[in-house]
Amino acid sequence: MKTLVCLLSGQDDIELNFKAALHVNPHTIFVCHTDEASEHAVQLGFRLENALHPEFKMVQVHAHNLDLIQDVAEQLFMSLQNKSVVLHYSGGTKPMSVGFFEEFRSGSCSLLHTDPETSNAWWRGPEGFYSEKMS
Repeated sequence: MKTLVCLLSGQDDIELNFKAALHVNPHTIFVCHTDEASEHAVQLGFRLENALHPEFKMVQVHAHNLDLIQDVAEQLFMSLQNKSVVLHYSGGTKPMSVGFFEEFRSGSCSLLHTDPETSNAWWRGPEGFYSEKMS
């Protein structure tokens, strides 16, 4: 069973993360969101519930303070040890993407970046780097 961790800081991140979740098809989804994007995280949760029926958890993250972001990312990473984890770092603010990427890249999780304009997914996992078309 896969766990997806995604980042959300605004309205545009809803569709980006929704498509990534459809592609990954996780059992559990953690949406790490800024305070300002709480309502957007709830909207994403409703959409995901209707489409995938995952276990859905929301985690509030500071938008721009890298130290505070990395503290949350580290705690989440540690709580997900021994699970199959995918970090979708395309959404959120740039400091959120950097902070979560830095914390999750050292582990055995897969890292996912998506581009909605080209429908490409770029992966880094145990088997190395590769890209694929998203459906």
